[in-house]
Amino acid sequence: MGVVYPVQMKKVKYLTILLLFGFVANGQSLKVINTDLVQQGIIGQDIRTVLKIKNVSDQPVFFNISEVNKEIGSSQKSFICINNDCSDKNIANKREKAGSKKIKILPGEVNESVVLVLEAGLVQNLSSVTYQVSNASNPSDYTQIEIQYDVLERPREGLLYSSLNVDLNDVYPNPATEVAYFDYIIKNDSKEAKIIIHNVLGSIAGEYKLNPFEQQLKISVEDFNPGVYFYSLYIDNEGVATKKLVVRK
Repeated sequence: MGVVYPVQMKKVKYLTILLLFGFVANGQSLKVINTDLVQQGIIGQDIRTVLKIKNVSDQPVFFNISEVNKEIGSSQKSFICINNDCSDKNIANKREKAGSKKIKILPGEVNESVVLVLEAGLVQNLSSVTYQVSNASNPSDYTQIEIQYDVLERPREGLLYSSLNVDLNDVYPNPATEVAYFDYIIKNDSKEAKIIIHNVLGSIAGEYKLNPFEQQLKISVEDFNPGVYFYSLYIDNEGVATKKLVVRK
């Protein structure tokens, strides 16, 4: 192997930066305009990134997307959702199948139908996935983008309620955008414990039983309207603690 001199190393570094920001010499019709190339999330969370793809040509283009490289943890999974369809989580790992998912984009249009998802897994780490957006009719016309994921430990929230029967921690994250977590311990499994979420008008937005054989409740807030809610712990249908939850989009 030959020696790589400093000038050569600078050239390699410069080309790498161009790739990360989605500018490839052959990529004339498609441009990724995302600026949020570093995403943060917590253990156990799905980290989602809406991919913003612009057609910078004067002709309609059919494009497809696939993974070309990834460095993720053993407990993590990455996949691609198209038009909110996440039913096939292996699509990103099947190049031929991903290539068959062609999406039309008009001249000057910015398409936001593709969502990149990383299941954050079980441990804190730094991960990355590189995606390639290709012109379906011209494979040499493509652009690449690398998304970096910073997976953090679950925050240690304060204890909201403690008794001989149940311990319940504050909800997190708060504000919540996609999911909210409740850590708890059922000390007396003869007691029925549940979380009820109300909106500011008092209407029930969700009711969730706490499984005595588990220690965490995960709920989706994607269908909640943005705003202020109140979650209450009920033991045998008696409310014992209430606190505020904020939902943002």
